[in-house]
Parts: sequence; structure tokens; C-alpha cells
Amino acid sequence: RHYGPSSNFLLVQTLLDFKQETVGRKHILQNLRRPEFWSILPWQENLHNNPPPMLTFPEDDLLHDLINDYFAHSETYIPLLHRSTFEKSVAEDLHLRDAGFGQLVLAVCAVASRYGLDPRNMPEGTKSEHSLGWRWYSQISLNMSSFLEVPRLYDLQLCILMMMYLQASSISESSWIILGVAMRLAQAMGLHRRQPDQPRTIRRELWIRAFWVIIVYDTYVSMFLGRPRVTTMDDFDVELPMDCDQEFWDNATSEGDVLVQSPPDTRSRTTFWIHYIKLMEIAGLTHKLIYPIRRAAQSRVLGVDGVLSNRKAVMELDSALNAWVSSVPHHVQWDPKQADPILLLQSAMLYSSYHWVQVCVHKKFIPGPNQEAVLDGLPSLAICANAARSCIRIAEACKTPRVPPATLPSVFLSAIILLINFWRIKRSNTLLNSGTEMREVYKCFELLKPLEKR
Repeated sequence: RHYGPSSNFLLVQTLLDFKQETVGRKHILQNLRRPEFWSILPWQENLHNNPPPMLTFPEDDLLHDLINDYFAHSETYIPLLHRSTFEKSVAEDLHLRDAGFGQLVLAVCAVASRYGLDPRNMPEGTKSEHSLGWRWYSQISLNMSSFLEVPRLYDLQLCILMMMYLQASSISESSWIILGVAMRLAQAMGLHRRQPDQPRTIRRELWIRAFWVIIVYDTYVSMFLGRPRVTTMDDFDVELPMDCDQEFWDNATSEGDVLVQSPPDTRSRTTFWIHYIKLMEIAGLTHKLIYPIRRAAQSRVLGVDGVLSNRKAVMELDSALNAWVSSVPHHVQWDPKQADPILLLQSAMLYSSYHWVQVCVHKKFIPGPNQEAVLDGLPSLAICANAARSCIRIAEACKTPRVPPATLPSVFLSAIILLINFWRIKRSNTLLNSGTEMREVYKCFELLKPLEKR
């Protein structure tokens, strides 16, 4: 487990180091531990020794299809697992022997179920598409016994997949709670700290990727719900994921082998995720500067007060977004004519999220019904409306046959912004072709409708 510089445990270690240097005898901490404070006690045994759950898995053909669907539709955009080692473990029946890995397999099946219509993925007694995957998800449990031991990679990956599945359900609020659990597990393992002396093995890279998925979800969900983040940029300094596509991982023979970057002339598909992380860092800064709970703290950060702090924050964030756009490599820049379907959908997710962050920066300063402006000279509504239209164009360009789920939040927000814009113009008695103006809003409805069944 990880203990940081402020920890009393490290202070005790310093004390022991002083003593060792003075008396020349090394203490073995294990011999100093009193069992009544360091061991699982008899009345805690029932919590620690819960029998492994009896898990029911999909039939072999369905399991094969679900794993394929997961890596085709989810892993491409949210890199979390390593396909070769995952499939090797399934082929060796590890999911039948290890309940932790077994639950991870069920979580993969639950997430992947939404990409098809196989009724075997539904619970008995229902034909609702909303229930797809619930047959597998309902067997997963986070029990207290798993928190008593050092977390495994499977535990962290399981939390993330649970969160991903619940986000698209009617109980999506639960995903926010699981997000907090995932972050605490990651911090307990020290994943938030840079470890330059450790080689970048497959296993180390999987830990790093899991941590960054949590950071991305923490940023997005907290912004969406208007709640504090579990952690902020001040709380971690871990390395970014390595720009290495999985086909280059497959040159390794075990999780202990060291990875290398994708060749420089490769159109790496991991590049998208690295730049998405950088965009979410700007989103996190937006959350901190534009929506602080303690306004005085925000003013101290920026060195100005009141309205000036808001104006300076917007300028800083707009500048950061401009710099981010300029840094995006050519092969993942938005191009509706992109021939590679994966790069097309990756860039759609990247740029629709960019416009989503633009709106998050400015939406607070959209004038209300009886206001002319919140920040003088700042056309926040016009900026948001333009960003919303861009989101719609991106989603329309890549619906195959329906809009990618990753662009859903941006399309939803775009509809709200354009409706606000419509009613504000209508109240101002400006000449307006309402049919033309509302057509963009109806496009949002058309894009969202095919997704409502899932």
C-alpha cells in the first residue's frame, strides 16, 4: 500500500531509520506488530472469508461475441484492458477459478451487451432493451472483504466497468459513488504518484491506464452533476499513458515485459486518448475556476476579485483550449471524410468533447431572461450556440447507423443551448425564421432517439 509524505507511518519509518543509524541494528517491523492491532480477528473472519460467489457466465459462443464487441466498441475509445492477456485468461478458465477475474469478465459482458440485441443478455421475464446486460451485472458485488486486502488490478478495472455500465442506466447516480471507491483503491496503491524508476511493463501500463480512466470519468461526471471532484490535478503527478497501440503490446510474452512507444510513422490510435486526457485536464480546470464553491479561493488563485476573476478565468481557459486544438496530431483531427472508421469516431469523440468544454467555460455567463450581459463584452451565448452547432454537425457526420454514445452528452447539451438561444432571440423580437432555428434542435432529437432504448 502507498503512504504519502504527510503520513504518520512515514514519520515512524524516519524514527526507525534514526535508531538504526545510531545503534546499528535493523528492526524488522513484522516482529514488532501486535496481532490484536494488525491481524484479522475472529469476529471479523466472516467478513474476510466470505465464500466466493457462484457466478453464471454466458454460453461459449455468446461469451466470445461479447468479448469481441467489448474490444471493438468500448476498448477502442476507453483503453482499460489488454486483449491478449484477457482472452488468454478466459481461455485458461481463470474466470471459473478466480471470483475477482470472474466478476471482471461479467462486467465486460454487461458493457458489451448494449452493442447487440441477443435476448440471452436480458434477465428472465423481460424483453426491454434497457435490461441488456443486467443478467451479468446483477451477479457483481463490491463486498467489504475486498477492501481488507491489497487491491488487485482486477478490483480497479471492475469498479471502472461497473461505473461505465451504470452510467447508461436509470440508476446512473450509483456510478458516482463507485467512482469514489475506484479512486480510493487507486490512491491506496499509489497510482496517483509518478514512479520513474519502475519500467513500463504491460502490468504497470494497465495500472496507469486504469487510473487515467478514473480521472477522466471523475472530471466529466462531476462537471455534469455539478458536484466536487474526488481528486484534482494538484493531487497526482502520474505519467500519461504510453502512446503504444495494443498490436505492439502483443510483441510482449507476459505482463512483466517492457513496452515501447508505437513507431513514429504509425497512425497510433492511442494518441486520441492521450489528447482526450489533456482536454479533460482543461475541463477539470474549468470546474475549479468557473464553478468554485468558495469564490474567495478562486480569486486568490487568479490574483483578482469578483467579475475580474471570472473574466480572467474565461480568458485563461479559452487560451488553453486554443493551445490544445493546435496540439492535436493530424491523424486525429476532425475530418468528416476520414476513411478509417475508428479514427473517425475517435476524432468525433475528441472534438465533440472539445466543444462540450467550450460550452462549460461559457454557459455560466449566458444572460438570463431579464439580463443583457453577465460579463460585458463577452458573447457567451453566441459562443455556446456556435459550439452546439459544431457538435451536431460532428454527430451527424459519424452516425453509423446511430450517433456514437460517446457524443451523447455533447448532443444533449447542444439541444439545451440552442433552445435557450431560440427563446432569447424570440424575446428580443429579432427577425427570425423559427423553422430554420428549430431545425437544429430537431436534429438533436433525431440523433438522441435511437439511443433511448439502451
